[in-house]
Amino acid sequence: MKFQLLLDTCVWLDLAKNPADEPIISALEALVDSGKVALIVPNLVIDEFARNKDRVGVSSRQRLTQEFQKIRNVMLRYGDVITRESVIDSLDEVQHKLPILTDVVCGTINRVERLFEQSSQIEASDEVKLRAAHRALQKKAPFHKSKNSMADAVLIELYADLVKNEAPRIEGAFFITHNIHDFSNPIDNRQPHSDFEEFFDDVNSCYRLNLASALQDIDNEILQEYIAEYEWSDETRALSEILNHIDEFTDKIWFDRHSMRANSIAKGLIKVVPKENYKQNGSEIVDYIWNGALKAAEEVRQKYPDGLGPWSDYEWGMLNGKLSALRWVIGYEWDMLDT
Repeated sequence: MKFQLLLDTCVWLDLAKNPADEPIISALEALVDSGKVALIVPNLVIDEFARNKDRVGVSSRQRLTQEFQKIRNVMLRYGDVITRESVIDSLDEVQHKLPILTDVVCGTINRVERLFEQSSQIEASDEVKLRAAHRALQKKAPFHKSKNSMADAVLIELYADLVKNEAPRIEGAFFITHNIHDFSNPIDNRQPHSDFEEFFDDVNSCYRLNLASALQDIDNEILQEYIAEYEWSDETRALSEILNHIDEFTDKIWFDRHSMRANSIAKGLIKVVPKENYKQNGSEIVDYIWNGALKAAEEVRQKYPDGLGPWSDYEWGMLNGKLSALRWVIGYEWDMLDT
């Protein structure tokens, strides 16, 4: 025995654009994979999702960027000098994560489409369309607000057929929507509109305003497991943390290069000369530049007393690779290894 779920298009779209719903979609995937839940997805839902998915990605990116910029501008204009700097630093950390947050939306869209592929996809029959049209003529919900709600009417009639035809073979059915204006009771949004009451008994057929509520009824343990996992998942590295490591790796690579030059000077391969005698032939270094390098090297020794090599070829490659990767994350080219 399994539960069958029919989700309104708005639920799928809201799932896709809200990164905080990741544990909910993960729990749904697990329940579908285990066979405990079967998704019933009308073709009209698939088509509507396809028409709107790009807009969801773009609007999510724009919304996050605009909200961030709005807060930043308010702080720059009205924030007091004492707290402004720390708040702006925190906002810069958020800005660093914005591309990752919007990429999550694209990933969730792909996950939704994979769930569609695993679902039972159904087409509205002529009988279903006729019943939907009859609702329009009688001004019954979802046509009670004087607007064209044919797609919503077809959706609820498809669900009515599901309940009628599958009831003996399933443990329960859920109709899930965020569209309270067309489907909910105006007095209590948690209940279906009175024109749909015959389709729901809240035991074998349930009306829900969010997917999490339905999954909680079906298997609360697995839902809470994914919520806990999401809460403890690795966070994106803070920009300040990345910059600190870039500084560290830059210092260590510079120090290694400095040490090789010091070794060449000790062997007489490179000469320290006054500026007026300097020749750009690769075998000389100006004395005041070398003195400055010696001072900088001592500062690096004080900063990293136990982490300055010598490096094996593997360790040297890892050090340069880490610096290259972190610089790439903040916008440099891959081969930018200047120190």
